[in-house]
Amino acid sequence: MSIKIMNLKFFLCFSITTIAFFCSFASNSKELEKFNDWSAYAEGEGKNLACMAVSKPKDSEGNYKRRGEIFAVITHLPGQNKWNEFSIIAGYNYKADSNPQITIGDAKFQLFTSGSRAWSFSPPDDEKIIRFLKSSMKMKVVGTSTRGTITTDTYSLLGFSKAYQKINEACQKK
Repeated sequence: MSIKIMNLKFFLCFSITTIAFFCSFASNSKELEKFNDWSAYAEGEGKNLACMAVSKPKDSEGNYKRRGEIFAVITHLPGQNKWNEFSIIAGYNYKADSNPQITIGDAKFQLFTSGSRAWSFSPPDDEKIIRFLKSSMKMKVVGTSTRGTITTDTYSLLGFSKAYQKINEACQKK
């Protein structure tokens, strides 16, 4: 089995956990602190502790009539030894195999999708993305909906580093 397929299977299994968490996140999580355009959140305790740095786009473009909530999220699940998961929630279901692209500074990354979420292909990609998020001013995400609508979401990265530091502290990331 190729590494790419194994990584995909790992993230699909992991995505079920994070989707379930994120559904409860909005109503049950505690905002730790807001830093400009990013907020740090925590939910649960012990093995069920989860910490997230979250932001909404400053600008969204595309020929659509309605769209759900849109977020960029970094997730820590220390009870599962999962750190630095980067994901996008698009506010629509992605077209299958559409591989949205993110641009952070000069760096470009492809993501894989399931429903309305997109993730990087591997933990090393998550680490690279976080490194660029810390040193850049904006991020663009280009995705395609199941209806073929192309969207471009632009995120400010002001406050990302402090929100990331806060979730590291809250989840005791070493």
